[in-house]
Amino acid sequence: FSDFADIFGDMFGFGGMGGFGGRSRTASRTAPRRGADLQYQISISFKEAVFGTEKEIDVTKDESCGSCSGSGAKSGTSPKTCPECQGRGEVRQTRQTLLGAMVQVTTCPVCNGRGSVIETPCPTCQGRGRVRNTRRKKVSIPAGVDDGTRIRLAGEGQPGDNNGPAGDLYLLIRVKPHKYFRRRDNDILLDLNVNIAQATLGAEVKVPTVDGDVKLKIPPGTQPGKIIRMRGKGVPHLRSNSRGDQLVI
Repeated sequence: FSDFADIFGDMFGFGGMGGFGGRSRTASRTAPRRGADLQYQISISFKEAVFGTEKEIDVTKDESCGSCSGSGAKSGTSPKTCPECQGRGEVRQTRQTLLGAMVQVTTCPVCNGRGSVIETPCPTCQGRGRVRNTRRKKVSIPAGVDDGTRIRLAGEGQPGDNNGPAGDLYLLIRVKPHKYFRRRDNDILLDLNVNIAQATLGAEVKVPTVDGDVKLKIPPGTQPGKIIRMRGKGVPHLRSNSRGDQLVI
C-alpha cells in the first residue's frame, strides 16, 4: 500500500491518500543539499606536467553574505515564519474523491517552500543570503599529470543549501605541446637525426632530456627507426616514485 501511495502521489501531486497515509515533501525541500561542482581549465607546459608545479587561479563562486550572515534579511531583522504555511513549506488541501479523502500537497506559493519569508531583504545580497566573489587560490599540480587529467579539490565548489556540504572544484589540465618531446603513457619520445657516418661507425652524441642534455652512444650499424631506451628519463608515475623511459628514435 505504501508503494502504491508513493507512486500515486508522484503522479498526481498527492501527499496523502485516505487510509494509505502519505509522505510529506517538506523534508526533501528543507533537507541539506550538496552544492554544485565547479570546473576550471588550467594550461601548463610539458615540463611542468612532468615535474609538477604550483599555479594561482581565480575561482568565482558564491559565498555566504557577510552583511546578513547568510540569512538574506537586512541587518537587525530576521526572516519570519511564513503566515501561509506556518513554516511547513507546503500547503495542503483535502478533496473528496471516489477513492475517499485525498490530501493534495503543493509548494507554498508565498515562501516557495522555504517555510520563512524575508520582509526586509539585505541590500548587499538582495535577500539571496549569498554573494558572488572571485578569490585567488594557489593549487598544486602533481608530477606526472597528462593532458586531460582532472584534479579534484574537495569542498572547493559551490556552497550547499540548507547547511549541506559544498561541491568540489575540478581542475582540467591542458598540457601545451613541446618543441621536440612527445609523450606515450609515461615514456617520452624523441626523434634524433644522425648522419650516415654516425649511424655506420657509431658515435657518442648529446641528446636533450627533461633533466638536461645527456650523452648517448649510437651503436655501429644503427638503422633508421631504431629505438634506444634511456631508462628513468621519462615521466613520473602519479602514484609512485618510479619514472618511465625516454625512447630515442
